[in-house]
Amino acid sequence: MGQQNSKYNSSSEDPEKGVIPQNTRKIHGLSRILTAKAEHRREVAIQGWDKHDQNMRNMQMLKGMFKQLDPSVMKAVGEVRGEVQLSYKYDFKRHLLLVKVIKCRELRSKDLRSKMSDPYVKLTLIPDNEGMGERRTAVVRQSNDPVFDEIFAFPLEEMSLTDLKMVVQVMDADIMGQDDFIGEVIVEISSFNFRDTPFHTAWYSLNMETDLNVAGELEISADFQLPSSLFVTVHRATGLSARDEGKSADPFVKLTVTGTSSMFQTQVVRDSLDPEWTETFEFDVTQEELGNRYLILHLIDQDRVTSNDSLGQVVIDLRTFDPEKRLHQTYPLADLRNTELLRTKWGQHATAQEFKEALIAHAASKHPSFLFTEHSGKKVVNVSCRKAGARGRIRIIDGIPVK
Repeated sequence: MGQQNSKYNSSSEDPEKGVIPQNTRKIHGLSRILTAKAEHRREVAIQGWDKHDQNMRNMQMLKGMFKQLDPSVMKAVGEVRGEVQLSYKYDFKRHLLLVKVIKCRELRSKDLRSKMSDPYVKLTLIPDNEGMGERRTAVVRQSNDPVFDEIFAFPLEEMSLTDLKMVVQVMDADIMGQDDFIGEVIVEISSFNFRDTPFHTAWYSLNMETDLNVAGELEISADFQLPSSLFVTVHRATGLSARDEGKSADPFVKLTVTGTSSMFQTQVVRDSLDPEWTETFEFDVTQEELGNRYLILHLIDQDRVTSNDSLGQVVIDLRTFDPEKRLHQTYPLADLRNTELLRTKWGQHATAQEFKEALIAHAASKHPSFLFTEHSGKKVVNVSCRKAGARGRIRIIDGIPVK
């Protein structure tokens, strides 16, 4: 098929030679600052400016800070940070899936000796029925905001796109040892309709590494009894994937219902990839609360020498559960640690009221104090909330919050 890795601009001549280069990112940032200041001046011209207005402005900053911390809109705090911009196109004439790795931003360096990374991007198809293997970009040295602008071509028939995924991993090159993992995203190629929309370009948030070797199924049943008893029975698991090659597993199941304080676990079944338990647990959940709850089951391989290994999870939206009927079903196991479902649901329902009360309390006590003082110059404030598992950042320029 010819060379599969190329640049958009193959010409060695630079058409912009002699033109002063412009930093589009800085221009965009300056535009946002000027827009915020212009809006601020218009408000002052119309309403005037006194201490009350200043406090109202500070309250807006406080609300903005809390919005950024809301776990329903922010990803969880962890070692993974940053985004990658990708563009997808399918060439129907040549039967090629074209993938452009454009750039990354706000990566977290994994090198303790430097604040900057040496990033590159790896692309892998799942499933890789044609045996095309891994593709990777060039390494960009000393940058947490690298620009790649590289295109990769994968010869694929249109029908093969219907169940195709692409694992995109951002790595930090290490000349002294093994390269470090920065983050990954799994892109569902099957979700793209290339006939209606030829190009699909987007920013993707990086996540922890997803274990694609998880296999097997978990059989459970559930009954509801008034006024507030949800009984969950863990029956058995089948076809588990061993974490240690050539060995079996010592599996057990941990289970919880979001929004409750209860966490249960089954007994450990020794040396089995098809364990059986038939253990029942009771959760205190009212019928009205079921629509806002998830049942989470985590299958774990106990390791008495090192740390336990995850064998996969099952997440059941109890909104789909009919409390008047008994649920008995088998669910496929998967690595769901990066799912958006849990964080969004939890943030919207379990902690929404707590966030409102916290906002009111902070406003009444004028805390944090830096929001309720005179501001000058430029400040960038990073905030985090451990309980919500979220973080945010607010920029203040001459007392004006800038998005």
